[in-house]
Amino acid sequence: MTSFYHGSRIRYVIGGLGLRLRRYTKAARTLFAGSKPRSVLDQQARADALIARRDWTGLEATTNEMAIIADRAGDPEMMQKAGQALERLGDFARAAELRLSARRQRKGKGANEWSGENLGSDRLLIDLVEDDPRSLGRVIRHARLAGAAAACAQSATIRVEPRLVSLVQRTFPNATVVPAQQNVVGDKFATFENLAWIFGRDAERLAADFVPLRADPELVETFRKRYRSMTDQPLVGLSWGSKSHTKDVPDFPDWARFIAQTPATFVSLQYGQIKPALRRLRNGNDDRLIFDESVDQMVDMDRFAAQIAALDAVVTISNTAAHLSGALGLPTIFLIDDNFQTAWPVTGDRTPWYPKGIVIHKEGRAWPVVLDEVGRRLSSVLTAPSTLSGKN
Repeated sequence: MTSFYHGSRIRYVIGGLGLRLRRYTKAARTLFAGSKPRSVLDQQARADALIARRDWTGLEATTNEMAIIADRAGDPEMMQKAGQALERLGDFARAAELRLSARRQRKGKGANEWSGENLGSDRLLIDLVEDDPRSLGRVIRHARLAGAAAACAQSATIRVEPRLVSLVQRTFPNATVVPAQQNVVGDKFATFENLAWIFGRDAERLAADFVPLRADPELVETFRKRYRSMTDQPLVGLSWGSKSHTKDVPDFPDWARFIAQTPATFVSLQYGQIKPALRRLRNGNDDRLIFDESVDQMVDMDRFAAQIAALDAVVTISNTAAHLSGALGLPTIFLIDDNFQTAWPVTGDRTPWYPKGIVIHKEGRAWPVVLDEVGRRLSSVLTAPSTLSGKN
């Protein structure tokens, strides 16, 4: 069991067994089901090798070849994977096209699917509900596109998980925001894929049109005053661990060293039962890492958003806290491992989804070396005039 894991040991073991079972099942399907032609399997193997070498130019060419094969075969799974890869490689236009094609292959193209045309008096339903309600990254990332879509209609309804209703409603008051369980009828509808195809095909435009989510200002001020009464140092949110077996993250000694040598007071943004982790990270200095038990992101996302918005900056691995901090427009440093994740660019230190964020890749380095770079970048963020303005 890795030492950065902070959940139930039994669940960790079960989760690991489940991951291995899924891998074995996938391998068995490849060997015995004949679900993919040899050319596709060869392309996938080539892509894996290019990712391992971090050969992004070669990967882009291979992914484009896979996309052509997927188009011809009408293979939605392959279209989706190619779209995810191309977004990471910076081709937002082709990525949006492939993902929309994948959705239409699975669901069919509805007659009332909105494609960006003038809506007139038509009611627009924007559906931002994931199959897994625990997975909020894509919802948070696309929320501002839903706001842009709602501005195109006289009447617009946005469906989201209940935890996000208040936050999205406050940000886009001209739309009606309802929980996922509520049935809504619209003359036209839009999903993640429609929104990305209409508003997210140009990375520069995506960054320029950024609209931050709006946390409850009174609650933000309450958090800010409480934390400021505890310290005169900058307030930096920190999320360090994951229950996922697929993520590579710094271990506790690495984080403890980073906290000890960084001139800031950290505020935990970590989910789960973390008190044992706090002892290891604080290393005898409880004042350096605040844990606010009044916040539970799994229950009240609006309160969590206000907590984040009260801070000066955030340092986080890839998780819900990362997406929410970026979407709130807070200066955020994202620590990204060398696995091929779907939400983060593979080159450069910026993402158009969150223009105030800084992406720091592991790039084969040891985590202490990466965290040293995080410390330097964080120092620059915290000394920038705009960081602390309006928060005193």
